[in-house]
Amino acid sequence: MRKGIVCLLAAALLGLLPRCLAEETPVLRALIVTCDRFLSQADTTPAAQENARMMEALLGRDARGYAVIRTACDSIGTVGAFRAAVLDAFDGAEEKDVSLLYISTHGVYSPARSNLTAAMLLCDGEMEEELTPQALEGILAEVPGTHAVIMDACHSGAFIGKGLSNGPDGVPLTGVETKVLCSAGGSEDSWYWRSADTDEWHGAGYFTSVLARGCSAAAGYPADLNADGAITLREAFVWLRERYAVSTPQVYPEREDTFVLYACAEGGESAGIGAIEFEETVFSGGADRLRFSFELYTPTRLAYQLVYMKNGAWDFAGAQQLVEPDTLAAGWYERALMLHLPDEAEDVSGYLLVQFFSFEDDRPALHESRLVSVLPLAGDIALSVECAPVFRRAAWREMPVIIRHDIPCVLTVQILNARGDTVRYLAYAQQSRPQHLVPEGTCMYWDGLLADGTPAPAGDYILRVQTEVGGRVYQAYSVQFRVIAERTAG
Repeated sequence: MRKGIVCLLAAALLGLLPRCLAEETPVLRALIVTCDRFLSQADTTPAAQENARMMEALLGRDARGYAVIRTACDSIGTVGAFRAAVLDAFDGAEEKDVSLLYISTHGVYSPARSNLTAAMLLCDGEMEEELTPQALEGILAEVPGTHAVIMDACHSGAFIGKGLSNGPDGVPLTGVETKVLCSAGGSEDSWYWRSADTDEWHGAGYFTSVLARGCSAAAGYPADLNADGAITLREAFVWLRERYAVSTPQVYPEREDTFVLYACAEGGESAGIGAIEFEETVFSGGADRLRFSFELYTPTRLAYQLVYMKNGAWDFAGAQQLVEPDTLAAGWYERALMLHLPDEAEDVSGYLLVQFFSFEDDRPALHESRLVSVLPLAGDIALSVECAPVFRRAAWREMPVIIRHDIPCVLTVQILNARGDTVRYLAYAQQSRPQHLVPEGTCMYWDGLLADGTPAPAGDYILRVQTEVGGRVYQAYSVQFRVIAERTAG
């Protein structure tokens, strides 16, 4: 009798164990919303649909396994319908769970207005409404747990107050349990890729294509920078910043390296194009050859596209396409491309996109883009730096820093304490990129942490920015600003 009771009790405990473990494991749910057909904007078919296809495949291969993956293409035209789709897809979410929302659509925003007036368009071909940052924040607030938001849309950085000419008026979507990845700063367009001279080359968004490649088993999970099998939000951002160059990706939180955006699966055979390494991406002094190398895992036909920035915009219509004449065998290759730069012009400067495509059954696939900067040999850079006089971490969490420079440059940005000691580098010899600010410049963000990751003590600080043009060092300082300590209970 006693033996039977012991066995029964053991069975009951074993039956409870999986349930207890399950309660500690986050449940992952995803909603993919895309729009191609609009009433007020140009039709983008099939670009957003291609984005949805890539995201479905990507999330479906996540090693953790998604309990729910819902997709809505051209079927949501009102904020009410969007809210219903969110609550349905994330139904049952608990505080331990992760709800991932991916949106690909037109983003609308006037840089002269508050960033809170930015919006993403919802359209089903018959009805069209604007989804504002506050509306999105309010809808997600109805869902318990952690929210991961990925936006592939023009001006999407305005939703988290980033990439703005004069700083934000508000910072929605920056709660403790919210993680955000955007394809562009608030002042920038995002792009779908299409050939310069034919409709045959067309596909998804540059941003989504490069994100998917970074999380691809066939490419060897290149966004997993420390090769630990987990691609964090920070790793995805660093990968995108280097390999996606058409606009400036934005992230919140700025140094979030614990939240896993994607879990890599084991195994998988590498295919297509692997690592792409540039000899140099910053040029000056009359250099006119862009040298790079790459590895092919399998026989591949490649094409390169060069896009110059003209009058403050990417000249896709005048893009230069170079197609390898033959399929290349697996192996390591070196190439050099000529840059079209004016002769003997000391003040010539600008930006260039170098894009890599491969072909499968005559269908092109975008792999990644690199940004190339041409620095002038001489000229005044008009360097300055701006920040708020007070930084309250409890209110803003991240402090915007705007560095003004009217030509491409390489920036080093330090935070100094009242004694003049460097307590944090925001950038070290970092290549600038066009962010379409007015006037032009670079946005950076400080999360109030020191180099060792601890919070900066309350007190006075200053920013120092340095760069070099034609052998001359330029330096600028911000006004002194004060860090206000966060209040703690007790």
